[in-house]
Amino acid sequence: MKNILKKASLLTLVFLAFQHVDAQISYGVKAGAGASNTTVIHGISETRFGFTGGGFVEIPLTYKNNLHYLQLEVLYANEGEYSKFTENGKKYKAFLNYINIPVMYKYYFDDQDSDFFIEAGPQVGFLVSKNFDEKGPEIVAGTENKFDLAFNLGVGYSYLRKYEANLRYGYGLSDTYKTFGDSGTGVNRSSLFSLQFAYKF
Repeated sequence: MKNILKKASLLTLVFLAFQHVDAQISYGVKAGAGASNTTVIHGISETRFGFTGGGFVEIPLTYKNNLHYLQLEVLYANEGEYSKFTENGKKYKAFLNYINIPVMYKYYFDDQDSDFFIEAGPQVGFLVSKNFDEKGPEIVAGTENKFDLAFNLGVGYSYLRKYEANLRYGYGLSDTYKTFGDSGTGVNRSSLFSLQFAYKF
């Protein structure tokens, strides 16, 4: 009988702990605008402005305070660039669209309801679509990598821990294209600077 009571008590504690953890987890959606380009690929690179948005889950890393969190996101992002590679100076599209999965460490400066926060973490991206002008530069078309690895840094403000806005900069750690020019070599990395707005359910 004692063993049964002990097991029942243990299961109750585990259940209550799980309920506490689940109650602290936040889910939400976010959307915003981004400015992207790619280094050393077209000679003269111009920024592409586009959409970014998706969903996220925010998981507390400690229960002593409300400061440290792990935020997992799934975002759709317009990336790529415009090129002025031709003599007439016409802009040519080299657009790449990704599903990005950032894994962000998030730190709030205070555990009050409204405060600033910083964030940092790696990101893996999966190329889902592309759009190149047919008469644009041919040195990269068809050689884009299907995966992209990046690292993000950001800062933001949370209002009532429900509405948030943040600025984030992500820089590529892997080449966007497999080849560069006739030599097939060269470092070409993508970057994305974005302004995002989030809402927690």
